[in-house]
Amino acid sequence: MNKQKLTKVFIVDDNYEAVELLRHLLEHDYSVEVVGTAGDAEEAASQITQANPDLIFLDVELPTMSGLEFCTMIQNELKPETKVVFYTGYDKYMLEAIRRQAFDYLLKPVTKQELSHVMTRYYEDKLTGIPPTPHSDSRMPKILVVNTLNEHLPLCQSDCAFFRYNQEHKVWEVICMDGETYMLRHRTTSDVILHYSADFVQIHKRYIVNVNNIKKIQGAVCILNEPLESNRELKISKNFKHAVLSTFYSL
Repeated sequence: MNKQKLTKVFIVDDNYEAVELLRHLLEHDYSVEVVGTAGDAEEAASQITQANPDLIFLDVELPTMSGLEFCTMIQNELKPETKVVFYTGYDKYMLEAIRRQAFDYLLKPVTKQELSHVMTRYYEDKLTGIPPTPHSDSRMPKILVVNTLNEHLPLCQSDCAFFRYNQEHKVWEVICMDGETYMLRHRTTSDVILHYSADFVQIHKRYIVNVNNIKKIQGAVCILNEPLESNRELKISKNFKHAVLSTFYSL
């Protein structure tokens, strides 16, 4: 399982404290490299061309021209996949930012929660541009995990022990046989997971289990194979019990 290269970010803002806050949040919580910062449009123009960033955070109110005007000026200098996120202390610019084809809009002061929404959307957008991996009929397609840490992880069916709905983040996550947990992209539903393989069976509204990794069913609990046999959270609800038993005993 391989991770992709770091996402290159450029920040344009004349407020030093705001730049450092955003830099800290990006580099601490995400697989991001801040390749440059600038405090005005003239300085930023040449640096951005050289840095060739994947994502630009652009303040709307710059000293020499507005960020909106600057975005239009450099549009042809950016690679097609570069995204621009306007961020400012005022929401009055939001409509104009949309008209300038901004990828997203972030209000100051930047919070972890709002930045998480932007970065999750960015990584999901990147996923739509990744072509599917060809596979023969004898090989199962891989599950592609993409999350806000910029992890692109192709998982085989055998890697997956079970799937759990994370109520705090409102996303499904996969727990692997090696004990690692990865959040799936927000558009992933239980139907998407179940459609991948007949061996993925829903046992509860919050749990989907790979039946090949079930060691035994003890009462209303699925006991997994080693090294996850001590896990006791996989409780089977009455609504799903018949389907689980039917699939398990047909192995």
